[in-house]
Amino acid sequence: MKHQESVKSVAANRSKTLDAVFNMPTSELNKLCAAEGTMVFHSVKHSHSYISQACTINVLKKCFSDSSIAREIAYNVLAPSLTHSIVLELRDVDFFSIYYDTSNKGNIKMLPIVVQFFSKFGVKHGVIDFIEQQHESAEALFTNIKYVLEANDLRLNQLISLGSDNTNVNIGNNHSVFALFQKLVPRLIKGNCYSHILHNSVKHGNNYLLFDVEAALLKIYAHFSKSSVRSKELEKYFDFVEQEQKVILQHIRLRWLSLLASIERLILVYPVVKNYYLNLEDNECPSLLLVFFTSNKSECSLYFLTNVLPEVQAANLSLQREYTTGVNLHTIISTLLRKLNNRLKDDFFGSKVDQLLKNIQYSIEVDDLKKSFRLFIRSLIDYIEKYYNNSASFYQSISIFSELNIEKLEWKDIQYCSTFTDDEMIDQVGLYNDFNHIKSKYIELKEKFDGIHNQVQSFISSNLGIPKRVEAPLNIEESICNECDGKNSSDSDDDESHSKCHKDKQGNQLMRSDRLWAYLLDGETVPNLKKLVQFVFAIPASNAFCESVFSHMKYLWNDNRRRMKHDLVGAELKIKMNSHHTCTQFYDYLLNKPDLLKQIRSSEKYSHIAKVPRLV
Repeated sequence: MKHQESVKSVAANRSKTLDAVFNMPTSELNKLCAAEGTMVFHSVKHSHSYISQACTINVLKKCFSDSSIAREIAYNVLAPSLTHSIVLELRDVDFFSIYYDTSNKGNIKMLPIVVQFFSKFGVKHGVIDFIEQQHESAEALFTNIKYVLEANDLRLNQLISLGSDNTNVNIGNNHSVFALFQKLVPRLIKGNCYSHILHNSVKHGNNYLLFDVEAALLKIYAHFSKSSVRSKELEKYFDFVEQEQKVILQHIRLRWLSLLASIERLILVYPVVKNYYLNLEDNECPSLLLVFFTSNKSECSLYFLTNVLPEVQAANLSLQREYTTGVNLHTIISTLLRKLNNRLKDDFFGSKVDQLLKNIQYSIEVDDLKKSFRLFIRSLIDYIEKYYNNSASFYQSISIFSELNIEKLEWKDIQYCSTFTDDEMIDQVGLYNDFNHIKSKYIELKEKFDGIHNQVQSFISSNLGIPKRVEAPLNIEESICNECDGKNSSDSDDDESHSKCHKDKQGNQLMRSDRLWAYLLDGETVPNLKKLVQFVFAIPASNAFCESVFSHMKYLWNDNRRRMKHDLVGAELKIKMNSHHTCTQFYDYLLNKPDLLKQIRSSEKYSHIAKVPRLV
């Protein structure tokens, strides 16, 4: 009732401006609206509920006397504005890629449509829509994605790659989403998700091992997670050996990176857990786990995986970096294949495995284990090459743009790379002149102003930061907010999320090739080279960014907020994923956006107030 009266009051006093009501200068009113918008941004960024904003502290109570105010600002002001900014950038480039995936929430299937493109400051991603997908057929997915592109005035001839997970519906040769788009865009590049490919290669290789380690891990986790009595009993074993108890990590078959973490955690507590199971009374120990803790083949297989999987995991982590693109794919995949082939050639399975094999009495058992390890590695190589080999020459050609020393680039490599684009879009004479100019610029600048690395860092920080208000963080919470904005640590284990944030921060200190090219192209009239750069950096290497949308979605749609409608969840995801601002920077951003401030204080932001349709 209170909110309905508020809306009626707004409707009855539309002729009065908010300035007159509060009798305050416009600049002060703008600051108030900016504060209101910033608090909504902060709450969405960190997944706070709207109701919580109305009961945090007295100041927030005054800003958000009703939770619907924040909800309407998020849904009708911030999300559309931040998404429209992405769309405007897309209209200004020659090439972009679309990638997508679907995920269930109850009986609802959600479809985020994500873009990747080369912006003025490097590789950029964004969520342009988040819709409910009723049917997961190729035609239905194709229709919805095409509609989203057309609704945002994006041209199909800008689309160079379509990325998704590697199912027949998405990338099949005959009747798939990719095949339907390829009829409209003949040069369309198939954006296979190599994170999925590496994950599936391990899953496929597991069939060649003499013991199913994955099944044992799932069984052990289920045994303790379903019974507090069993967990208490296991705790006694840890106390007896005076070892700190470590929780058995859950392995989820669909997750790319959980298998190695589960194995490594089990190895830390292996002697204790083994003693627990072997001391169970008759018939209480599951037969699978009895074999697991008593056979040579299971322990050898366990330690073999800890030796091989880190190579695959390292490649997968590289693929999941936000700035990894098709430009980096050749280096990542070829390096992994080389390391795996070296293991086969050297017959090396790890020193711990060698030690265990020496203790096995029968040589035939040793030979069988070694054969299974070779087959495992061979199957990984074959599976990866099955997807990669057909496109290897293409990814090798565009990998030249990952080179940080532009002096090393040669015209013949640039020319060959351009053959993968539409011949009518790039003029070869113009491309040569553009390349010659940028290469000369790099040589001239590389030793000036403390080196090219510092120049690029300065260029990025001055454009992606807010230089007018450089202030020290007020406290540790703000520091974490600024450095690790957008990280979801809701269900992480121990200090994993903090470690990941620290690693990402360290990685950001290295110069990125996309930002180097953005710096060199800034202010230059080199249209042909610019098109080629936009082309290569728009090609995705994995579907990781799209998968991260689902991680955020799961956290937003938690048990406390399960009644949220999908369009509001979509709005929050757009706010989270479509802005690089920290919460404190967003306040300055809003102060420089008078149109947004006007919308924040306007009654038009309320969804239920009827809008007069615009006549075209």
